[in-house]
Amino acid sequence: MTEKITIPKNKLRRFYEKKKFSTYQIAKIYHCDPTVIQKRLKEYKIKVRQPKRKIIIPKEILKKLYQVKKLSTYKIAKIYGCANSAIYNKLRECRIKTRPLKRVYISKEKLEDLYLHQRLSLAKIAKLYNCCHSTIFDKMLKYNIELRNASEAHTKYPKKDFSENLEEKAYLIGFRLGDLNVKTKENSSSILVKTNTTKSEQVELMRKVFGHYGHFYVKSNKNVFYTGCSLNKSFSFLIPKNDEIENWMLDEDSYFAAFLAGYTDAEGSIGIYDGRARFRLGSYDKNILHQTYNKLNSLYIQTRLRLEGLKGTNNQNKDFWRLSVNHKYSLLKLFKMLTPYLKHIKRIRDMKLAEENVKIRIGKLAM
Repeated sequence: MTEKITIPKNKLRRFYEKKKFSTYQIAKIYHCDPTVIQKRLKEYKIKVRQPKRKIIIPKEILKKLYQVKKLSTYKIAKIYGCANSAIYNKLRECRIKTRPLKRVYISKEKLEDLYLHQRLSLAKIAKLYNCCHSTIFDKMLKYNIELRNASEAHTKYPKKDFSENLEEKAYLIGFRLGDLNVKTKENSSSILVKTNTTKSEQVELMRKVFGHYGHFYVKSNKNVFYTGCSLNKSFSFLIPKNDEIENWMLDEDSYFAAFLAGYTDAEGSIGIYDGRARFRLGSYDKNILHQTYNKLNSLYIQTRLRLEGLKGTNNQNKDFWRLSVNHKYSLLKLFKMLTPYLKHIKRIRDMKLAEENVKIRIGKLAM
C-alpha cells in the first residue's frame, strides 16, 4: 500500500494561491502525481482554478501585442490572467508565427547565489533573465535547490549568521541581560532585539553591534529613540534572560571581560565623583552582580557590593544592588581588562578620563 503524501495546508495554499503554481509544478516538489495535489486541494477546500478556461483574444490584438509590441507570452498571459502556455496555444491557433523559444542559461552556482545568498525571489530572478518565474522554478527543481520556507520567503531584508566568536558572544549576552528586549515568534526564523533610549550614543552602539547582521531601524518620538534589529536564528542564544553568568564565561578571563564590558555598556557608569574616579554597576540582577563581585575580587580587583534599594520602596518590584570599584590600582587593572571590549562611545570616553584621574592621583602620591 502506498504511503499517503503529507502536504501541510498552509504550504499548499501558499504554492497554489499566492505563488500561482500549477498542480503539475507542486507535484514536482512533492514527487507525486498531479492528481494527488488535486485531491489535497479538494480535501482542504481550496478553490481550484479552471485551467481550461477559454481565452478570448481577437487575432488583431494578439498580433499587435506579440509582434508589434514584442511582448512575451508570459507578459500577455499576465494581462489576461492565464497561463503563458494558453497564449502560446492561441498564437498557433491564430497562425501567428512564434518567435524561437528562448533558452535560459543559468548555472546551479549562479542560481544558488541569486536565490540563497542574495535572497532574490523567483520573480526577481526571472526578471533578470527576461523569462517567466516558472522557468526559474523548473531550474530550481532540476538543480535540487530547496525552496525557502514561508517565513524566509517573506523576509524583506537579508540576515547574516552570527560570527561564532565567543568573545563577541559573551559581550552580546552581557549587553542583552543589561539593556535589551529580545522577542521571537513561534515558527518564525527572525529574532528581534530592541531597546528604548534618550541617548544617541546608545542608538549608535546598537547600530555598531547589530547593524551588519540584519535590518536595523530607528524611530523617535518626543526625544525617545526606539531602535532594534531583526536577526536570524543563529542569535537564539540571546533569547534567555536569566539572572546568571554562565560558567563558560566565568571560567575564561577574556570571556568574562567581554561579558562585563557588554553589561557595563548597558548598565554601568564610569565617572569622577568628589575628585575621585569610580566604576559602578547598578541593577536588580542580584546573582549577576554577586558573581561579578566574586570574580573581580578573585582577580585582585577590590570590589564592593551593597543593597541600595529595598523591594517596595520608590515603586521598586525588586531589591536594587550596586557594585563599585573605587581603589586606584584596582581601577587601572579593571580598565585594562575592559579596554579591548567596551564599545559604548561615552563609556570609553569616561573611562579614559577616569584613568587620567587615577594616574594623576598616583603621581601626586609619588611626589
